[in-house]
Amino acid sequence: MRRNFLVSSLASTLALATVVTVVAQQRKTAVKSQPATATQTTISEAASEGILLPASDALMLVDVRRLLTEAIPRSMAGNPAKLAEFNADLEQFKTRTGLDPRSFERIAVGTRITNPSATITKIDHTVVVARGTFNASALAAAGRLAAKGKYREEQHRGKTVYVFSLNDQIKLFGLLKMRVSDLAMSVLDDRTLAFGEPDAVRATIDSSANRSNTSNADLIALAQRNPNAIVGFGGNVPPAATRNLDFGNEEIERNIAAIRQFYGSVGTTADGFDMLTILRADKASEAKSLGDTLLAVKQLAPLFVGQLSGQKGRLAKNAIDNLKIVMQGTEVQISLAVPQADITTLVQVF
Repeated sequence: MRRNFLVSSLASTLALATVVTVVAQQRKTAVKSQPATATQTTISEAASEGILLPASDALMLVDVRRLLTEAIPRSMAGNPAKLAEFNADLEQFKTRTGLDPRSFERIAVGTRITNPSATITKIDHTVVVARGTFNASALAAAGRLAAKGKYREEQHRGKTVYVFSLNDQIKLFGLLKMRVSDLAMSVLDDRTLAFGEPDAVRATIDSSANRSNTSNADLIALAQRNPNAIVGFGGNVPPAATRNLDFGNEEIERNIAAIRQFYGSVGTTADGFDMLTILRADKASEAKSLGDTLLAVKQLAPLFVGQLSGQKGRLAKNAIDNLKIVMQGTEVQISLAVPQADITTLVQVF
């Protein structure tokens, strides 16, 4: 199957951001809405974890405190069954890995966009650097107990790397069911953990030893363009990721191949959620062509949305109506405002 970069790269990256953010509940009981406090963190503070990441193609910064006080309560408002299911999945993840997702405060995620073959683009070499109120060494010990002997210890640059052999389907952080083979974890300092793919964790130990590491400086700057966001992300598009595209339309393929960077954010507003994605090309003419194509797709979307009925159809129509596409210089800005009522319905329907 030919690659669809827009799906396999951008969408997968955004999905990854969502997955890792939901791990951050601070209590063992169901999440409840709380007022923001003066000590609340921001994604700009999460940049200190981003500096520890190895060189990445895409990077996410997550303010998990605001996730707890705003995003989770809003998205699951009026649906206690869904919230109970979410908490049960978090408990299962803790039981299987020893990692208590409720103790994380802020997270930085790094990943690579690779091309195993001419027609495949993958998101891999993923690692999470998590900072929290936990005792990192005690959390690592809990992981060893949960593994019941199915783990090994490795030494890398003076750090111990624990590699847990899960080899099972697991609902990752209570959200995404996937098969996990080996999950590596290492203590970077008393309040900071690195976990993810073994090679990526070892690379994180290497980069964290260099406090002047600037390999991800540009991506960190992109990810914190909106310091008030809950999630900020930024990424470079490797040229190989957009080669050999096959959409049956040369103009669409050319427009996607022109994308060189992407960045954006997810946040809350007084009325719901707002999402922003910016696609950057080398030339203003390329950005205009890309923007015109996206506007054309938006105009055609109602023809397909009309086939959906009930609440799904209404949600899709509202999303199309609220989607804004603006070309500015070498960038195409794609913004979407999602009202609270639609978020509540979305959780119920899906």
